[in-house]
Parts: sequence; C-alpha cells; structure tokens
Amino acid sequence: MEYKNIFIDGIMHMGDMVMTASVLPVLRKNCPEATITYLCSADLAFVANLLDGVDQVIPYRYKSKGGYMDVYRMGRQLAKYNFDLGISLDPRERVTLMKWFAQIPERISMEQALGWKLGWEKLFYTRDLSLPQGWKYQEHSMASSFQQMMRDYFGDPETGFIPPKLKVTEEDKEWAQDLLKKVPAGSKKIAICFQTTTQTKDWPVEKFSALGNWLQTQYGATLLLTGIPAHTQRAEAIMAGLQNHQQVINLVGMTTFQQLVALLSQVDLLISLDTGTAHIGAAAGCSVVTIFTHNSPVIYRAPGYHCETVSAHLPCSGKHICIGPMRCKKTDCVDGVTLAMVQEKVKKFLG
Repeated sequence: MEYKNIFIDGIMHMGDMVMTASVLPVLRKNCPEATITYLCSADLAFVANLLDGVDQVIPYRYKSKGGYMDVYRMGRQLAKYNFDLGISLDPRERVTLMKWFAQIPERISMEQALGWKLGWEKLFYTRDLSLPQGWKYQEHSMASSFQQMMRDYFGDPETGFIPPKLKVTEEDKEWAQDLLKKVPAGSKKIAICFQTTTQTKDWPVEKFSALGNWLQTQYGATLLLTGIPAHTQRAEAIMAGLQNHQQVINLVGMTTFQQLVALLSQVDLLISLDTGTAHIGAAAGCSVVTIFTHNSPVIYRAPGYHCETVSAHLPCSGKHICIGPMRCKKTDCVDGVTLAMVQEKVKKFLG
C-alpha cells in the first residue's frame, strides 16, 4: 500500500533523532507522493525541520509524568490531519495513546530496533515491527536497523545503507564558505567536537591537544573547534596545549545549528566524541571519526557513508550492559582509547 499522509513521532535526543531519520529515504522511495509530518519535542523542532524528507513539523511541549488530558487533546488535534499511517520511532506511553486517540488506521512501532519489546503498549498498535530474520541489533548500527525494518515493512528488497540527510540553506552554505576562506590553501579542514553532556566519560584535554598538534604537523591541518558556550573552558584548555594557534578557528558558542550543518558539509573530516555532533556531521555528508568510551561503537556509529569508530571495546560497554558514567567510577573505557588508535582511523581518510 502506498500511503499519502504519514505521521512520525520521535520524542528523543538529537543524536537518536538523526540516526532514526534513516527511515525517511525508505518512506520517500516507497511513498513518493506522501506528506510526512514529524512530531518531536519542541526544543528539537529546529532539527526536525532540517531532516530531508520531512514536510512539516509539529512541536510537542509536555511535562514528564503528567498531563494525560493533554495527550488526549493532542490526539484529537492530530485526528484532524487524517493521517493514514503512524510510525513510532520510540513508542513511549504518550505517543502510543496519542496515535490511538487520533484514530490513525495503521499504527506501527519500531521499538525492537532499539533492543526493546513493547509491553501493554502493543495493544494500541496494529503492528509491532520485528528485526529482519537473523538480524541482531547489537551487530548493526541503530540507523541500519531502523532502515532495514522499514524496508521489510514495505517489502523493499534493497539492502545498501542510505544515510539520512540534513538540509542546508544557501545562506548558511555561503556563511560556511566565507568562514573557510580563512583556511590556508592546501590545509586540511578538520572540525573537532571535544565535549559531551556526560563529561565524566570525555576523552582527556591533553589527548585532544596532542591530536591537534599531530594533525597540524602531519597534514598542515586547520582545526575548527565546535561546541556550545558551556564548552568554552575546555576549548581554552585544549588551545593551551596546541603549539600552532595560527591554524585554529575557535567556533565554540559562535555558530547556529544550521551554520554548523553547513560547515560540516564542507570540511575534510570531523573528529567527535560520541555525541549528537557526530551524527549531524554524517547526515551533512562529512567523513567522521567518532571516539567512543562507554557506549557501543557498533550500535551508535554515525549514520554516514564514510564513518569510522574508535573504542577500547571493553566487555562492559554497550547498550543494556554498561551501567553508565554516573554510576561507574572506573575510567578503563576512557583510558583504553589511545592517541595512536585515533591517528590510525584519521589516516584512513587523510592518507
């Protein structure tokens, strides 16, 4: 069946939103005339608006553990759109009931791509999609699992991975081009994302400085430091350990999200910690090396054609195994990632 009016809900973090957007190329291929509407948390609507394949975005403001009348009202509001297919990328209780109240005739869950199985929520879906036969989610990227499940739903025989894409405006593209004019001719343009929200598992400042010095010496690279204002102190600490400040552009707190996407679409390489920026870079078409500590480098690898991962591959890391950096006091997963390991991956792209 070719659907005409598709509803997607993805109440999730930025990185997960970009990875699960791998369903969009499949939807566009199999339902080329459909209008695709995306419901997301209001603070991430700006990301959903850039997902290639999404026609309109509904921002959803909600309070955790409350407001069920709001869920009902939202469901009745969605009913006015007359959606013919509802897709849950992460079927929480709210969105499950919301689609049911909206009376969307076909309601599917993709929960199993995350390694979970539905509980009582299964009663409110017409179909709970399963992973392809013999497919183990631990052995594939999250983006690949979501894409393949979507293909199976449509009976699409294609198997090659197609990365999700983020749209770039001409204005932001020109901004990035003007900025990169500061980079000396022949210098490799390398963006670096050096901090996450879980700072206890971040790669040490001195290792980033050593990596930066090696990149500048080995490749004459110009380093573009990216991040939000809260990352300023760490950026300064990394800068203090760099020998050549002439070929560093500190963009921490200086770019909009849209400008960052445009910039990453034009650099030679992004080196990032395991955070949303890695996925943004991949969806912008950038080559990416992601440094993993406690998370699985297989499941959470950036969803692009040219993406490499670095990890100590400890047996206690990975989804449903690692107890998380807030409860684990050991630093094995951070200490195990050496400068040489990162250099080896970088060489694959820079030669």
